[in-house]
Order: sequence, then structure tokens, then C-alpha cells
Amino acid sequence: MKRSLLLVLVVIVLAGWLGTLIARDPGYVLVSYDGSSLQTSLWIALGLLAVIVAAVYNGLRLTRFIINSGGTWNNRRDDKKKSRAHDLTAKGMKLLMEGDFERAQRFLVSGAENNSSPGINFLHAARAADKLDDTEQREAHLRRAAEVDSTIDQAVALVSAEMSAARGQWRKCLSTLSEIKSNDIVMSLRKRALFELKEWQGLQALLPALKKSMGKESFLAFEKEIALARITEPGESSDALQGIFKNLPRELKKDSDIVLAYCKAVDNDKQAEVVLLRAIKENWQAVLLECYGSFGSETLTKRLKQAESWLKHHADDASLQLCLGKLYESQGDIGKARESYEKSIDLQNNKEANENLAGLLAFDGDYAKSNDHLKTALKLTRGV
Repeated sequence: MKRSLLLVLVVIVLAGWLGTLIARDPGYVLVSYDGSSLQTSLWIALGLLAVIVAAVYNGLRLTRFIINSGGTWNNRRDDKKKSRAHDLTAKGMKLLMEGDFERAQRFLVSGAENNSSPGINFLHAARAADKLDDTEQREAHLRRAAEVDSTIDQAVALVSAEMSAARGQWRKCLSTLSEIKSNDIVMSLRKRALFELKEWQGLQALLPALKKSMGKESFLAFEKEIALARITEPGESSDALQGIFKNLPRELKKDSDIVLAYCKAVDNDKQAEVVLLRAIKENWQAVLLECYGSFGSETLTKRLKQAESWLKHHADDASLQLCLGKLYESQGDIGKARESYEKSIDLQNNKEANENLAGLLAFDGDYAKSNDHLKTALKLTRGV
């Protein structure tokens, strides 16, 4: 308030001073041009000059504003379009994650226009089309993604390979991956494609690189998966199976799943017995012992002698008693077989011992007890 009063006072003083100057000497200005003249006081001329200067200045500002207003309007319009594209893209991504693939595809394609990264929109639209099993649209979106953004060629190829893998098109997946720079994701897809296509040589060549990128346990688990697939593959000869097993890491040679698969696949009982015996000595497991009692007659005597020698330290092992029961039964010694089965059941009630004992009892005509053991085996099968 005080500042305003002070300003008014200053204006009044200046106006009074200026009025005094004008009254004292109004001055004289004469402008003459081409026979015409303008005569006025100095103060009026100065006022007119000030008005003209102000008019010119404001005229120039107005002209500049009009010239620039078109660009400003275009920028605002572009910003609005980009904002709309962003909103459409966000909506499309939300729908994609919610599983509404048809609507997601429409929003993502619409959001690609005026988007700073339209290729990404088309990639996600391709995923939505793939979920709808719309092959034509999927491929069209992938092509469009590559066209609008040449910097995402690898991403386009990787998405295409992932979708091929999801559909089980492993040959196409592998072909697409051959065009992509290798990384952990590419390598993971390549190993799965080679595995599914049973291209063991290609997979073998990839193992050194996989060993560097995978953890020790994960790599060993994958090696085991490969080994099981190769061992159980129909049509492999005994020589080929022996070669596969021989080249396995030491950890896998004593793995019970690998050993059992190998012993069931190989035709050579002697070779199977050697492998299984070594595995049992290194890793005493019930499944290995039960398998040891199930071979043919070629190694029966040797296996029976070996199993009986284990009784010194493992007489109370239900699996060893089951193994002995199988061996005695194969030898034709029904009395000892029945005794071993009964011991196995007493130590740990198990399905196979009950079934085998039921068979022996039925053969002897003791059908009541045989049925009892069969019922027990059935209960154990159901987990009752």
C-alpha cells in the first residue's frame, strides 16, 4: 500500500514537472516534405514519436507471434498424438498380460502410429496374434516391426524363435536362431531345439559354451537329461550304448537313474551287471539292489553269490532281501525265495515283495494268503 502511494506521488511530481516545462517553453517542430509541412510543438512531436515506436514494436511482436503460432500449434498437436499413442500402447500391454489377445492386438497396432518405438508395438502385437493362432497376422506384424525399426532385427528374430519353440516347431526355431548373435537366451533356445530334434552332435558341440553360461548343478542336470534321452532312444545298439555310458562324467556314471536306464537298455547282461555292481558299491540304494535281482540267467550265479556276501553287513536291508528273493526264485529255490520275501516285508512292507510272495503262495495253492498279500500290494500302490 505504501509502495503504491509512493508511486502515485512520483507520477504526480513528474507530471507537474513535465507540465511546467511544457508551459514554460512548448518548443517548435516543423516537418516539411515535397511542398507539404507539419508544424507542432516539441512535446506533441515527442509523444507522436513514442506512439509510432510503440506501434512498430508491438506490430513486430504480433507478426512474430502469428508466424510462430503455426509451429506451436503443430507441436501441441504432435504432443497430443504421442500422448494418445502412449495411452493406446499401455492399454494394449495391459490387455496382453490379462490374456485378452484380440483387443490387445488392436490397441497395440493403433498405438504404433506416432509412437517413438513402433517396432516394439508390432512385436507385442505378433505375440498376441500368435496366442490367437493367427499365423498370417503374426508374420505380418513381425515384418512390420522390422520395417519400421531396423535396430530391432535381433529382437524380431528372437521373438519369432521363441514363438516357434512354443509351438514345437523346433526346426524353424533353430533356423531362426542361426541368424542371431548368441547370448544366454539364444543359447538356451538353441540347446532345447537341438535336444528336441535329437541332434546330439550339434548339442555336443554346444556343451562347452553351455558349461560356461550355466551353473554347475544346472549343467550336470542337463547332461543327465541328454544322457537319459540318448540311452532310452529306440534302436540304439549295445556298442553305441556302451560308448555313450563310457563318455559320461563320473558323477553321472553312478547316478541311479542313468544306471537303471542303461541296464534296461543294453542287451549284454554281463556289461550291465558290471555297471550296476560298481554303482551299488559306490552308492548303496534300494532301486539299484532291486534291479540287481532282475537280470536274466546269464549272470545269475555271480549275482546270487555277490548278494549273499552283502548279508554280512546288510542283513536288515529290506531291498537286499527283496533282491535275494528274486535271485532265489530265478534259481528255482522257492523256499529261500519265500523266506527272503517275508523278511523284506517284515523289515519294510513294500509292493513288489508282496506281489512276488503272492505269486509263490498261489503256486503252492495257498490262495487265501496270496490274496491277502495282493490286497496289501494294491493298498501300497494306492498309497493307502
